[in-house]
Amino acid sequence: MRAVLLPGMDGSGTLHGEFVAAMAPRFQVETVAYPPDRILSYAQLQAFVVDRLPGDAPFLLIGESFSGPIAIRIAAARPPSLIGLVLCASFAASPRPWLRHLQPLLGLPLPKPPTRMLMPAMMDRWTTRDWTRREQRALADLPAAVARARLSEVLKVDATAELARIRDPVLYLQASHDRLVPRRCWHEIHAHLPRATRVRLRGPHFLLQHQPALAARAVQRHFPAAV
Repeated sequence: MRAVLLPGMDGSGTLHGEFVAAMAPRFQVETVAYPPDRILSYAQLQAFVVDRLPGDAPFLLIGESFSGPIAIRIAAARPPSLIGLVLCASFAASPRPWLRHLQPLLGLPLPKPPTRMLMPAMMDRWTTRDWTRREQRALADLPAAVARARLSEVLKVDATAELARIRDPVLYLQASHDRLVPRRCWHEIHAHLPRATRVRLRGPHFLLQHQPALAARAVQRHFPAAV
């Protein structure tokens, strides 16, 4: 069975090796890497992904963090070959709506903050030198303007209306120590999609990287018919 994985903010698709391995052989995971050199809106990224979905082959769609709204909108369109949706540490609407007043600042030519400074703030005790190096490599080719544009999209997104149109099974993977996406985001999704199931895993926001085996096991248990 195929699974299409939409990556987080970095969009690189280079941080999922352990999760891809843990999903095998039940699921053959393909990560869609976003163009690092183009500023694309959520709508444009959605079109980019749709063009790369399997044709008639059944597939599972996984939206990680930043890509949750894209995955939700694709699932709401009900592709005939889609068997289910997984949202990992993600959201339907902006996880920090009170920061919208800062959106004009994202139009300024600000540099990317150093990864070695961001990781401890975001990850707390889950930070490691190896993870910081991996994240640095993933972000190295992402221009600051593209990073700011993606963050701007997060601040204004609202895909909650599309949740009610989803008919396939939905699994939400929630990190116990997520400093980026608050628990409220799951409750908002569940309020619009009561059939969705949540599995809470111990770990930071980057669940697929820090708990790849547990995340893969949760997905496989929720979609046994797909094996």
